[in-house]
Amino acid sequence: MTNLQQRLATAGIVIPVLLFFFWLGGLWFFGLLELVILIGMIEFFNMMEAKEIVSQEIIGTVGALCLGVFAYLNRQDLILLTLALFSLGILTAELFTNDLKRAIASTSAAMLGIIYVGFFLSHIALLRNWEGSRGRTDLGLFFIVLVIAVTFLNDAGAFFIGRKWGRHKMTPVISPKKSWEGVLGALLFGIAGAAASKAVFDRWILQTHLAWHHCLILGALLVGAAILGDLVESLFKRDAGVKDSGKIVPGHGGILDRLDSIVFTVPVCYYYLKLAAYSGGW
Repeated sequence: MTNLQQRLATAGIVIPVLLFFFWLGGLWFFGLLELVILIGMIEFFNMMEAKEIVSQEIIGTVGALCLGVFAYLNRQDLILLTLALFSLGILTAELFTNDLKRAIASTSAAMLGIIYVGFFLSHIALLRNWEGSRGRTDLGLFFIVLVIAVTFLNDAGAFFIGRKWGRHKMTPVISPKKSWEGVLGALLFGIAGAAASKAVFDRWILQTHLAWHHCLILGALLVGAAILGDLVESLFKRDAGVKDSGKIVPGHGGILDRLDSIVFTVPVCYYYLKLAAYSGGW
């Protein structure tokens, strides 16, 4: 089995399972989210150790998990409180290490882990348990499907178009295989994924009340966010000198390897919907 076949086979299993948990919602969804955050934090700190950075791993991981809890409960006040308290805790704990040579790197790594993994991924819960001006609605499932569709098709479009016609390198130092032709493919496929998600939900599942122009704009924004998320994860791995963040997903590496785009697309989707698409209601 080639690497491409292995990647497609894994995606064919993982994506339906994820969608099933997102459809279930409730504690099953919450448990999956916390597991993903936990594994993501472990992988993140493993990359830090590869750089010989010893950080406040326990405090950072507990803080990230707490963010997932409060996001699931839609307590945005407690999310901010968690960020503040655990940041103070990391800084305070570093005082007791008596290692003057690692203080900045250690505290910075732990805080970055909380934000990059815990805070960003906790938006999955905010998006799934969407609460607009009319309270909690089933729109959250639509938003999750839209993000997954755009993210997956963005990846597919970039891969196939880039492999076939890619000539002009986008970031040769960080990710040599990415091309501007691939970005165009990602944009076309991703926007198509957003449009298809809205059309299917509006026709057969529920009225999304998402204007078409917002749908297309959001699709383009999510493609941009997905590409940036991919590049940031590549940047971290190259800095750490590792090929993959982990080995938990066959053909894909670790959780962060597979969710590198989701880390960026979910927050972008949530805040665009809140501040633009549904700012007047829903």
